[in-house]
Amino acid sequence: MAASIPDLGPEPLAPFTREDLPGLALSKRDLDALLRTAAIVQPLRGVYVDARIADDPAIRGRAAALVLPEGAALARRTAAWIHGIDARGPGELDQPLPVECVVPAARGSVPRRPGLVSFEAALPPEDIAILDGVPVTTPDRTALDLARWSKVFMGLAVLDAFGNAKLIDLDALRDRVDTLKGQRGIAQARRLLGLCDPRAESFGESWLRLRAIDAGFPRPDLQIWITDDHGLGIYRLDLGWPTLKVAVEYDGEEFHSSPEHRLRDARRRAQLAQRWGWHCIGVGKGEVLGQSLRLEKGIGALLGVAPQILRRSW
Repeated sequence: MAASIPDLGPEPLAPFTREDLPGLALSKRDLDALLRTAAIVQPLRGVYVDARIADDPAIRGRAAALVLPEGAALARRTAAWIHGIDARGPGELDQPLPVECVVPAARGSVPRRPGLVSFEAALPPEDIAILDGVPVTTPDRTALDLARWSKVFMGLAVLDAFGNAKLIDLDALRDRVDTLKGQRGIAQARRLLGLCDPRAESFGESWLRLRAIDAGFPRPDLQIWITDDHGLGIYRLDLGWPTLKVAVEYDGEEFHSSPEHRLRDARRRAQLAQRWGWHCIGVGKGEVLGQSLRLEKGIGALLGVAPQILRRSW
């Protein structure tokens, strides 16, 4: 017989851990049932949140504070989550984030426990923001850390997202990177800051742009408007080369996966070619993150330039 689903009542539960279950009059079986129905979600490993308030930034901070070691600050992907940027990569979106924190290097010991990832590093006061009583690395420090330590395609995507949300000062970050020359990950961060474009509106667009740049193609423009005879915007293209009227778009699964969506995309791109002379191709996550060079060869054929690489670097 299926387990009954507990009634959570009209008031949302505050964030909690499994150790708090007795005080909430919930059993582990109750928790498992609530997780199955998504009434309770687990955004961080070992931390549970009432789904009705899970998107509240203050609640996110309170949730993370339950497992934050003393003297540490939330960092990297956890800090990005607190700031409103989901820095999980492909295949991770249905998994809770580990709690990532930074411990000042002078402290001498790094806390360890399941679900907690601690990093020992310099942590000056100006790199810490107190959000709802919880120490979190600032957006600038968080973005810089992720640019240094993430895989290159995720580092660029996260930088673009922070920039799109107007959370970071790119000029200040570039100046800061110059003062950290020679440190681990700084060469990658410097390159990604040079490529960052806050106009990107999805991780897929960032990945696609990086593929084009890595192949040696000219840097594409972003969010290109196609206008009618009266200057009214008709279509907006993800990225492309306006002088050549070549565009490439990232077809995310949410809006481009159904037969109806694919038919709509095909009609739209046919009209772009017939009426405006634009050659536009659409690619999905599998093509952008795959190892084949068919994407580069397809773009190169439209641009009249051969890819300058023989294999992918990521």
